[in-house]
Amino acid sequence: MTDRKESALGEKIRLYPVTRIQGRADIEILFTPQQVVAEARFRALETRGIERMVVGKPALRVPQILARTCGACGPFHQLASAMAIESACGVEVPEDATSHRETLCWLFLAATQIKTMIFQILPDFALPMSDAAVKNITGIYMVDQESVSRLSSVLVSIDKALEELSRNRFHPGAIVVGGVSGLPDQAAVDRALELLDGCADNLHESMRLAEMLTRRESKMVKSDVSLEGFYMTTTDAGRPAILGNEITCAPFAGGEESTMEFKEFLASIEERPVPWFYLKPLAVTGFEPCMVGSLARVNVGFGPDTPVAELECDRVLEQWGHPLDREHFLLAALALEAIWGWEKAKNLLAEGAADAREACAGARLSASNGFAVLDSPGGVLAHAVSLGSDGAVSSYKIMSPLQFNGILMNSYLSRVAGETVMGIEVSDAAASRLARAVRSFNPCVPCGTH
Repeated sequence: MTDRKESALGEKIRLYPVTRIQGRADIEILFTPQQVVAEARFRALETRGIERMVVGKPALRVPQILARTCGACGPFHQLASAMAIESACGVEVPEDATSHRETLCWLFLAATQIKTMIFQILPDFALPMSDAAVKNITGIYMVDQESVSRLSSVLVSIDKALEELSRNRFHPGAIVVGGVSGLPDQAAVDRALELLDGCADNLHESMRLAEMLTRRESKMVKSDVSLEGFYMTTTDAGRPAILGNEITCAPFAGGEESTMEFKEFLASIEERPVPWFYLKPLAVTGFEPCMVGSLARVNVGFGPDTPVAELECDRVLEQWGHPLDREHFLLAALALEAIWGWEKAKNLLAEGAADAREACAGARLSASNGFAVLDSPGGVLAHAVSLGSDGAVSSYKIMSPLQFNGILMNSYLSRVAGETVMGIEVSDAAASRLARAVRSFNPCVPCGTH
């Protein structure tokens, strides 16, 4: 649907809704009086208020509440919240519990990226010229049942492995303040490993599909618009990690990587609120604008502890160069991350079930502050909490991937609009192109407008 109105500059139109993203949003295009594109911007159309909802709540309950911030990233919000409260209380999480948390999150990462491929990104690649009414998972299944079946089979295997390890398929409550609610026994670990081993071939075939479609797309789409600014991710020893210990940034234009401690990173974040939507974009001083998420992690590169993912990543970079700076590389990046998460989880499970069985450490709540920074499927995620003397939350702040991506997304969207929109009457092809540009940032509106 197109909505046309007058603006201070000239006329403006809104393309609503942006489909195949998480949450409700539209694209607003502003024109000069000469009907030339002045600016295009992504607008989130909802707000959750979940930060305020947890104020006054007992700290130990907060991670379970924040797990509902969004569907895809819920477990990562749950973990970030637990880690922020642990940071405030000085809790030493048992090593076995940390390992179990990490295993669950690698599996959640793999599952989430596969879902994103199937439901949000693949229709643009598999059915590029089709009408919007059939550009969805049902339309893909009608023309390529085998590919959808392979991806669905991988997803089922990972979901079953998660169920074996966490004993709860929906919003697993395994992650709690101080550790986890329970550790799997060796039988559960063996069953999970068997399930993951069984989906190896389908994962590799899905990577080949992503490569083939990316190759075709790079020939079909002729655009001079590339990603500019910086890519950013959490790292450990210079490699991307869900539970890293530093932030790594590098320019899309090429150049040396820069790293910073989490405290330095949080101190460098600046809010850039805008009056036209609920999201509050975030800028990182010295690295503006920045992009977080799959492309950022793939550009930093995987390590030798995941040789399969590293080999596949090297293949992709050999074909298209480094860094990957075009939107159509997202499909390959998602497929790479599915393999990466799968391989990371297998490595941790291969160590066997914990012998010590120490699942959780106690937390002494007092007036204090804490924070946590980790990488979620959408990118860098940070939580900061302040506790009162009664152990209740006095303030809470979430910094989400969409907030970090907001400035670069709107800059990129404006340049794409300038290239594709030829006047106030926006064609279906141009509208589809703009929606696809938004999807290349994999925006999660509930996370961004918490």
